[in-house]
Amino acid sequence: MKVGDLAPNFELKSHTGETIKLSSHLGKKKIILFFYVKDNTPGCTAEVKGFKDHYQDISEKYELIGINQDSEDSHRKFSERIQLPFKLLSDPGKKVSSLYDAKGALGMYTRRITYLIGLDGKIEEIIEGMAPSKHIGFVENLR
Repeated sequence: MKVGDLAPNFELKSHTGETIKLSSHLGKKKIILFFYVKDNTPGCTAEVKGFKDHYQDISEKYELIGINQDSEDSHRKFSERIQLPFKLLSDPGKKVSSLYDAKGALGMYTRRITYLIGLDGKIEEIIEGMAPSKHIGFVENLR
């Protein structure tokens, strides 16, 4: 995937049990689609809490959606524990992660990568790297 590519459509279940389609969000707000390694790990918890801290400031213009391979139940517990205002989607077969170059080393986990998807469905920015602060900083700068 690269900047300018059309973001692949997908359909996944959220921690609330809803089925979420990327296409149903296009044209309404820009989308921050972030892939993260695992629920309840120190780095991922810091990243997701960092996004939560900036959510109020960005939610009018941006839809924030997180994805990894953890189950809906794991996401539900994680979301409740840290009181997330945005959706976490379960990708147990890592099919969507594969579409977005987010399948981790040896296919074991989801790698940390964040995409900014424009109103037209095209990728505007890609943030890569394991440091949660890099991804949080990107979201913070959108305010």
